[in-house]
Amino acid sequence: MNPTPPYDTLILEGGSLRCAFTAGVMDALLLLGPLPFERMLGVSAGSMVMATYLAGQYKHFYRISRDLVEDGTFIRFTSAWSKEGLMNLAHLKAHVLRHAPLDLDALAEAQIRTRAWVVTTQYDTGEPRYLEPRGREWIDVLVASASLPLVTRGKVKFRGTWMFDGGYSDPLPLDKALEFGGQNILVVRTRPVGDHISQSYVDSFCSYWYRHDAALVPLFEKGHARYNATVDRLLEGGDAERRTWEEIAPPFPLRTDSWSVGGQELALDYRLGVDTAMNWWAHRHL
Repeated sequence: MNPTPPYDTLILEGGSLRCAFTAGVMDALLLLGPLPFERMLGVSAGSMVMATYLAGQYKHFYRISRDLVEDGTFIRFTSAWSKEGLMNLAHLKAHVLRHAPLDLDALAEAQIRTRAWVVTTQYDTGEPRYLEPRGREWIDVLVASASLPLVTRGKVKFRGTWMFDGGYSDPLPLDKALEFGGQNILVVRTRPVGDHISQSYVDSFCSYWYRHDAALVPLFEKGHARYNATVDRLLEGGDAERRTWEEIAPPFPLRTDSWSVGGQELALDYRLGVDTAMNWWAHRHL
């Protein structure tokens, strides 16, 4: 029996409710392993899964997501132009604090062994920021990383600086993981291996809405091209310096890849994540 390679770094891609798949993957690995990592980088909702994995809170992300999509308050099309936007992050934060708090003590203990960065985008520069939250900072930085222009409240102040979704500036932080010292990297994706994306309708509208902001417009106009370049690089599996990376990804597009999501779609994508991780684990141990 061959042991699983000693991955030293974990990257969790974002994707809003598509991260139900990610939660399934990480919950399976939590039970099978858990795999130890020296460092982790989480983007957007992927950072929420990262936090629950570090804290050892099995099914935490899935339960929160299921509760939110079923209560009719988190996603509300009639609120699209309100202060909170289509997806109500204030409701998310209140729900987590009241009904499903993160185990901050367990997170602090885990951070002794594992460095964990949440990827955000600095609002005034458009540059990625890699933040290591501590204690009660976790909730605020997770909300910041998931704040989408025109979809949620748009930006959140963290440590005195306005931030928004890290997926706009560095959706697949492979280069940063290598810069931080990663040698054997595991990347958990929310899109199938090799899948390219095109500029979304939201990004097209944002490029017009923020047309006078030279720092932000390139994120909306060219972000998909940067993303696709990293997707192609991931297919190489490594580089000339003998640093390697491997993907765990859904075999087909997820059901939660839309705004109209219910509990059934979440459950199916979560289960797909569990099955994909178990198959991956079995293959690595053949």
